[in-house]
Amino acid sequence: MPCSGISTGSGTGTGSGGSGLQRARPVTVTVSAVSLALSSVSLVLLITSISTDHWYRTDTRRHQLNCDRAGSDSNGQKNRDMPIYHLPLVDTGPGAARHRDVSLMKPVHVGSREEELLENWRAILGMGILETECGRPLFSTHSGLWRKCYYTDLDPDIDRLIDKGIADRCTAVKYHFSQPIRLRNIPLNLTRTIQQDEWHLLHLRRITAGFLGMAVAVLLCGSIVASVGFFWEESLTQHVSGLLFLMAGIFCSISLCTYAASVTYDLSRTPPFIYGLPGDVDHGFGWSLFCAGLSLSLTVSAGLLGTVFPCLGQNRALRAKASHASSV
Repeated sequence: MPCSGISTGSGTGTGSGGSGLQRARPVTVTVSAVSLALSSVSLVLLITSISTDHWYRTDTRRHQLNCDRAGSDSNGQKNRDMPIYHLPLVDTGPGAARHRDVSLMKPVHVGSREEELLENWRAILGMGILETECGRPLFSTHSGLWRKCYYTDLDPDIDRLIDKGIADRCTAVKYHFSQPIRLRNIPLNLTRTIQQDEWHLLHLRRITAGFLGMAVAVLLCGSIVASVGFFWEESLTQHVSGLLFLMAGIFCSISLCTYAASVTYDLSRTPPFIYGLPGDVDHGFGWSLFCAGLSLSLTVSAGLLGTVFPCLGQNRALRAKASHASSV
């Protein structure tokens, strides 16, 4: 194997060669210890990042303040303390009440699934509720790979809705394909666009979670190999563990890129008044994502340390051997 490091099995060398090996072994052990420490901290950070729900956050306090300043007649905050419930339809003729579709009269709670919102498409458009920025009930949220939750301490309105059972504190992030639904009163091309967007978004989420899982597994294997290096073939195990750390860094980089792409893709979906965010809503990545980024940097550092040092050690050994031969 190239850059396999300094051989530790030779006992017939000269005195200078033996002293060089004795000096090289403590340095190799130190490098292995530093690499193992970096990988261990990286593994803890990555597991913490995966298990927490602060990858992405939204803060609607400035949006709520702007809507409050616009006045109570702006169709704004009156929908925050109650669900969008039994929305009337556009047709208000004498016989309209008898011919209304029962499926369009389902209550739409805060935090409802997209299918329920789209089932009430005709009613939502008739009221014009979601077409205005202040008419849409928005609340501060934080989300991770597995759940999306509300910030109850930032918004007392959502806390009251949760206490009443209208909204759930957290909802699970979907990773499976659900049965295609029949979207009533929606153009066919728009229905296909919504379903295709959901299909692509699910793939991005799966790629993110899958590569993060592989990064954790490879990082754990690299740490185990680095630990074995203290007792057997430290140069070889150091090089192998370094390669494993670099592989884990590649997997982690892919997952972070796909997560950022999934967030951008989700915000640009159609229709924008359901999936997009108003301009005065503060949103961005949370501390869980930064933990994953710090884990990536530590993993790459451990990988470079494990792969570069054996090559440097071998070059030093070759130079020492060449200088000793020339002196003889």
